[in-house]
Amino acid sequence: MTTKSDDKELQTLQFISEFVSKFNYPPSVREICANVGFRSTASAQYYINKLVDSGKIRRNTGKNRTLEIIAPEFIRASHDESKMRRVPMLGNIAAGQPLFAGVTDDEYIDISPEFFNTSGDLFMLTVKGTSMVNIGILDGDTVLIRKQPTAYDGQIIAAMIDNNEVTLKRFFKDGDTIRLKPENDNMDEIIVDSGHDFTILGVAVGLMRNNIH
Repeated sequence: MTTKSDDKELQTLQFISEFVSKFNYPPSVREICANVGFRSTASAQYYINKLVDSGKIRRNTGKNRTLEIIAPEFIRASHDESKMRRVPMLGNIAAGQPLFAGVTDDEYIDISPEFFNTSGDLFMLTVKGTSMVNIGILDGDTVLIRKQPTAYDGQIIAAMIDNNEVTLKRFFKDGDTIRLKPENDNMDEIIVDSGHDFTILGVAVGLMRNNIH
């Protein structure tokens, strides 16, 4: 048999969970009061403390909005999984000298439209090299590419040279000559003239990193 106190504790936990799921940050004490029906912030604090003591949430003292749900049954995904895009990983791309990008058909990454523009035909490549470090593209990063055969001057593109070398650079076209500009003060541009095959594979539209340098 549940008591009125138990019901309020559960309502408080449910509201915090739903709020975090919707906004990606926890509610304030006043927001908890307004939505759960507490008459004072002291009452809300009482139930928050009970949830902390029971191990369902935790709080970092001295900071605002730092309630974190740790009860597994109340941890909600912050995105709609039905809208996730499954994007193929197509190997490596050089942010240095051109590098062959081998296709791995069985590897995919699910990405959320909440964080990336997922329109168009997409694929992903892992960056190898340091030629784009000035704009924060680092060795080991994963770059999201939208497939398209053209680009504007200044866009960052994935390009294929001579049908087997793939590189990530900033694109410029000077008449019949293509300039692929690195974002690294110690590296030179790649000049592609009419004697080489050149294909724009797509334009970079996103970046993912699994560690902090």
